[in-house]
Amino acid sequence: MIGKAINFIKKNRDKGDRRKEVVADFHTTIIRVDDNFISSSSVMLDDRLIGNIFSLKEVTLVAKAEILGNITSRTSNINGKVTGDIISTEAAQIKSSAEISGNIRTKSISIEPGCIINGMIRIEGNIDEHDLIEKVENRLPAKFQKAPIPEPLLISKPVETENEPVIKPANQTDR
Repeated sequence: MIGKAINFIKKNRDKGDRRKEVVADFHTTIIRVDDNFISSSSVMLDDRLIGNIFSLKEVTLVAKAEILGNITSRTSNINGKVTGDIISTEAAQIKSSAEISGNIRTKSISIEPGCIINGMIRIEGNIDEHDLIEKVENRLPAKFQKAPIPEPLLISKPVETENEPVIKPANQTDR
């Protein structure tokens, strides 16, 4: 079903406006901003795509898929061809049919024999995913965003300015 969403995006990507919202189904929203595809759901690519993918969940490339761009997600399953960097904040699975020309940065990785990787692999204990979360949440339409929690206003003791003294209520004592 997610693969159909990517096909839908590809069919409509060259029609006019460079910033558009594409609703693939009731559970998936993919936002396109220039050459960036942003989703809060899992994404499965089964064709050729030029652009970057940002997903709060999982990005899967099937064996015949090809992406010319970067992938940033929590987890990634790569079976196809990637020309760009991969950042997976949790885990990356590189299958035997994968061809990667770019760097991989992840917390944990599984690499099957037979894959081709032309780039560095960097395993980090803790990858900061705040940039990923901010990128996705700032691009989602308002109905998908959570309302910010208002911060309580803290009233401290009155501040005196140079020109006017602060008038204290009669029942307030000095500390």
